[in-house]
Amino acid sequence: MKNLYQCVENGYEKQYQNMMRNIENNDELDEEIDKRANELMQNFSNNNDQPIIDLISQYLENNAVDQNIFAQFVTDICYSQARAELNKKINQYY
Repeated sequence: MKNLYQCVENGYEKQYQNMMRNIENNDELDEEIDKRANELMQNFSNNNDQPIIDLISQYLENNAVDQNIFAQFVTDICYSQARAELNKKINQYY
C-alpha cells in the first residue's frame, strides 16, 4: 500500500513539474511576442502616421479616427504580426 501512495505522490509531482514547465515556456513566448510587438510599434510613433489615419478614415466613411482607437489598432496589428512571426519561426523549427 505504501508503494501505491508513493506512485500517486510521484504522479502528482510530475504533473506539477510539467505544469510549471509549460507556464515558464508560455511566459518566454509571451516575452518574445511583447519584445517584437514593441519593436514594431516604434515604427508607428513618427509623423508618417497621418497617411494611414487618412486611409482608415476613408474606409470608415470619412469619420474622424479617434487617436485612442488608432493606438489600439496599431497595438493589435503589431501584436498579431509578432505572434504570426513567432508561429512561423516555431513551425520552421519543427
